[in-house]
Amino acid sequence: MAEYTYTVEKTCPICGEKTHVTKLKARLITLETDEDFCVHYQGVNPYRYRGWMCEHCGFAADEKQFTEEPISTHDREKIKEMLEGHKINLPYTEERTAEEAIRAYKLGIYFAERLGWSLQKQAGYCMGMAWVYRDTEERDKEAEMLRRAAELYEESVMTEHYPVHGMSENMAIYIAGAAYYRLGDYGKATQILSRLMSDQEVRRNDAKLFARVQNLWIDLREKKAEMEKAGK
Repeated sequence: MAEYTYTVEKTCPICGEKTHVTKLKARLITLETDEDFCVHYQGVNPYRYRGWMCEHCGFAADEKQFTEEPISTHDREKIKEMLEGHKINLPYTEERTAEEAIRAYKLGIYFAERLGWSLQKQAGYCMGMAWVYRDTEERDKEAEMLRRAAELYEESVMTEHYPVHGMSENMAIYIAGAAYYRLGDYGKATQILSRLMSDQEVRRNDAKLFARVQNLWIDLREKKAEMEKAGK
C-alpha cells in the first residue's frame, strides 16, 4: 500500500494534538468512472481515506475541516462538550480497512448533523460511504447511503446558497440524479436530470457536465424502454 499512500502529521482543530493521517500519492491510475463520479483506481480506493480522524480526541471530518476551513469557536466548544467523557479508541493505521473507513464517515456525519453543517457536506459523506460499500459489494448498504445522499443533495439545492464547498448547484443536481439512476429509480432520475437537460445555461457554460447529463439521459430512455417492453 505504500506504493499509493504515505503518512503525515496534522494538528487536530479541536484538541490541538498532532494526529496521523493518510495521504494519497498524486499518480494514481484511473480505471473507470461511474455515472455518479465514483472513480475506480488501480490498487487503491481513495474513498477510504476521505474522512480524517484525530487519534487522540475522536473528532472526525474531511480534510478541509482540518486544514482549510476554520472551525468557529462556538463549534469547537460544542464538539469538546460532545466528546467529553467519551473514550474513542482510534489507533492509526496507514492502510485502512473498509470498516475503519465507514467508522470515520459515520463519525463525520455525526458531528456535521449535530453542528448544523451544510447538507451538501453531509451528502458528500454519505456518497463516500456508498462508494466504499460499492467497492466491497455490499449492495444494500450502498443503496441506503446513495438514497440518503441523493435526498440530502435535493434538500441542499432547495435550501442552501451555491456554490457550496466548491460544488456548483448544477453538479449537486446531477449527482442526485445519477444516484437515483444507480438505484434504479428511473422516474426520479428523469425528473431531476430534466432540469439540466432544459437549462440552456448549462449547455453553454458547462459543456463537460452537459455531455454527462446527455449520456445519462440516453441511458435512462433506454432503461425505461426496456422496462416498458418487459411490462414493468
